[in-house]
Amino acid sequence: MAHLFKLSFLLPGVLSAGLQAAPLNTEETPVVPRDYIAVYQVLRNNKNVAEVTISLTHQDKLWTLHGFTHDMRGLAKVLRIKGSQTAIGKWENGRFLPDEFKLSFSLLGYKTGWNAHYDWSSGIVTTNAKTGETQLPLEGSAFDPFSLSLNIRSLLAQNQTGMTVNVIDEDKIENHVYQAVPDELFDSALGCLRTTRLSRIRENSKRTSLAWYANDHDYIPVQMQHSKKKGNKLELKIISLEVGGQKVKPTDPCATDDRENIIATR
Repeated sequence: MAHLFKLSFLLPGVLSAGLQAAPLNTEETPVVPRDYIAVYQVLRNNKNVAEVTISLTHQDKLWTLHGFTHDMRGLAKVLRIKGSQTAIGKWENGRFLPDEFKLSFSLLGYKTGWNAHYDWSSGIVTTNAKTGETQLPLEGSAFDPFSLSLNIRSLLAQNQTGMTVNVIDEDKIENHVYQAVPDELFDSALGCLRTTRLSRIRENSKRTSLAWYANDHDYIPVQMQHSKKKGNKLELKIISLEVGGQKVKPTDPCATDDRENIIATR
């Protein structure tokens, strides 16, 4: 149970990590995104167990992406599970460059997590985790998963599909492969949305990781899903969204004529 909740909090970053693979074309997309607040329902095997809020804010040139769990239910409440992660940095040449990242997770008073400090001038990121301090190269645009999530909008807007990237995972860098499918109608708590679906490609694996991003709302993720064959399924479904200070009002569900192309989530 605790492992699943820790994974649920990583999903928003992990599933968007693949989108730093190609160079950004800042002429086609805005240089920076808009501030937003997204609230997600967390489901474990179709049962509502918690909520997660993720917000992006900025003050002058400093940007902060912050997420945290709340409204725990059932066993998660009994175990006093809590999670939070924060990335702070700046925008340069159409991409987010983090200065600091921190992830923390706890249950029943036991705490774990890791953090990263980026030194872009020297090309080194220093991470601190259970294994101690590790220095890793920033070559190939390696980022922590949460920071990478901020670069998704520009690359999805350019219809990037196949991606191979380096992702920082505590004391090591992993190579991930992703595939994006654009223009998929998606029924959500916000109504019918045009989305882009992103999936992680794994060889000989029983695990499946998927995410859907709203094409008309700065490519903010509206659903994330991780499942294992004959195992547990974990989902994050958006329940409310505010972009640029304006609350996104729910629209009608997708038309029945398009039912074959609709992913129903409500």
